[in-house]
Amino acid sequence: MTKFLYIFILFICSNLYGQFDTIQQFNEVDVLASHLFLKQKSFCLVIDRDVIDALQPIDIGDLLRKVPGTNLRSYGGVGGLKTVSMRSLGANHSSIIVDGVPLNNSQTGQVNLGQLIVDNVEQLISSVGLNSNFLIPVSAQISGSNFMIKTMENSFSEDTLTIRANINFGSFGQLKGYTAVKFNPDKFFISAFGSRQNAQGNYSYSILNGLSELSRTRNNNNYLDYNYGVSAGAKLNKGIWKIGYRHKSIKQELPGAVILYNQTADESLETDSDRLFTDFKWRNNRFYIRTFLNGAIEKQRYFDPTYLNSQGYLDYNYNNRNLNAGVSFIKYFVKWNFFGGVEQTISDLIVSDITFAEPLRYHSFSMVGARYNNSLFCLTGQVSGQYVNEQNNNGGVPKKRVRVNPFISLKTRGFGGDSELELWYRNSFRMPSFNELYYNNIGNLNLLPEDAHQTNLGFLCSRVNPKINLDFKSSIFFNHIKNKIVAIPTKNLFVWSIQNVGRANTFGSELQFDFKFNITDSWKLALSTNYTYQKTIDVTDPYSPTYLNQVAYIPEHTANADVTFNFQKTGIRISSFYVSKRYALNENIISNQLDGFFLMDVSMFQTFTISSSQELKLIGNVKNILNSSYAYVRSYTMPGVNYSISLSYAFN
Repeated sequence: MTKFLYIFILFICSNLYGQFDTIQQFNEVDVLASHLFLKQKSFCLVIDRDVIDALQPIDIGDLLRKVPGTNLRSYGGVGGLKTVSMRSLGANHSSIIVDGVPLNNSQTGQVNLGQLIVDNVEQLISSVGLNSNFLIPVSAQISGSNFMIKTMENSFSEDTLTIRANINFGSFGQLKGYTAVKFNPDKFFISAFGSRQNAQGNYSYSILNGLSELSRTRNNNNYLDYNYGVSAGAKLNKGIWKIGYRHKSIKQELPGAVILYNQTADESLETDSDRLFTDFKWRNNRFYIRTFLNGAIEKQRYFDPTYLNSQGYLDYNYNNRNLNAGVSFIKYFVKWNFFGGVEQTISDLIVSDITFAEPLRYHSFSMVGARYNNSLFCLTGQVSGQYVNEQNNNGGVPKKRVRVNPFISLKTRGFGGDSELELWYRNSFRMPSFNELYYNNIGNLNLLPEDAHQTNLGFLCSRVNPKINLDFKSSIFFNHIKNKIVAIPTKNLFVWSIQNVGRANTFGSELQFDFKFNITDSWKLALSTNYTYQKTIDVTDPYSPTYLNQVAYIPEHTANADVTFNFQKTGIRISSFYVSKRYALNENIISNQLDGFFLMDVSMFQTFTISSSQELKLIGNVKNILNSSYAYVRSYTMPGVNYSISLSYAFN
């Protein structure tokens, strides 16, 4: 803990100088979007606030299922655990970046997207391969994929005063409220927000008993969370300085797996999270540099009142602390750009169970790269390194790990008119989490790190005129994953089974089509569709029963289709989502098969203008309107038809 304190004091006591405004002035974001429609040529996908309002996602996890290449694992309704893997690499290969700062959790190795609110999200950018933002943390730039989230509270705006408020009522006792205020004169801003959400989660579901279908109600599924935070920023001499604090408190019951003759579930989980972060961007002519510091403490209490041990219960407390700091830079020349950075993460885990490990991990990242531009093509190359040193005061430790991860990308310019072609290769690496290595029921110190080799060929074509805008994007990709780590839930959302598959190959493709038609000045039509094919097979042992079988929980086919009609300030959106069959285990036999499913949501929205600076938006949403019975994960059934009504207020 002393090391944490020294690093924190050193950073806070440093002098900071700067000027310049928003993230766009630092060339960190070069794409814009509306209704999932790309306005500029880019291989990234951008989802803006209008799309979020129309879709009315429960959380970030619910929103990310619309991104091509993603595979969502969801274990329930509001507050349920949600993780997203991109192109079969696993959730730990994806970085979640909020306002330029990574969210880290060394205990589980992944972020629960079901606990990230969407009320304050202004924009979400998904990228695989090369990220055009060279000032984000190095760990994100070298990860397999990343999702960058921009919030309203932690950014400069053109308006002196900004107010956002939202209240949402929904099925299963869901009630959510959110309020945010930002004061933004010329040279600084200060903001604050708060949100509260609760739900009973007692939704109905069906279960087969032989040839009979029985109706049941999900129990032990209550959920309550609080989120609040403050942020501030200032324009200084040649840069920008920002600082923010976020708190999250969650109390949730764990419903457990659906078992025919056992509906008893009484476990619970309490989570308290505090995060303090600051960053500074500085510019001098064509040289840009960014530093950041991010400290987080997440406390969890897992309680099982009927566990069959000598005490008759389990009551464990987990305290996961993460501190990371980094520097990133880019220097622009006429045709060349040079970029790089370093990042250091220190994390530990303290558990009330005296038999549990006491791990302390030092994880270092470094990167250097160059980009060459001319009128015909753009060539980018980078080399990154990672070093992991782990200590454990209560047991064995894994070996020290050193990895060198190369990346190279070639992108054409002006290929076939308004088209682009991109070819890239990346090697990425991820360590097992503390739970995967040490947890009493599943931990294994012999668990090997996961290495991934990614190759991608992408094509993009755009056509724009005053009436019609078209975008078409396609990609074919191949991933070779060595020592793939697969997590499968057992008793409930807190107890898992972890295994190395050994080697796995992914052959896949993505197709995305966006169409926007301005029928008249008042009538507008937008269509967005995408399709992903992923064949992820175990190629470890030719004599194994799982050889050439699809890896557990990865569907071969996923698809989205969304249609939006707008008449002035009134609109309707029809959204559909398809997932093909999957297997609960790596052996592809009938008893392990999960059926595919098709979901359809419908939302209607109306905007009311109060004055030139104020407006109200009323949104009604019906999810799973076909009342499909489905599950992302075996025995974790999802809700049937449900609704929500949202009223939002905006002052600019």
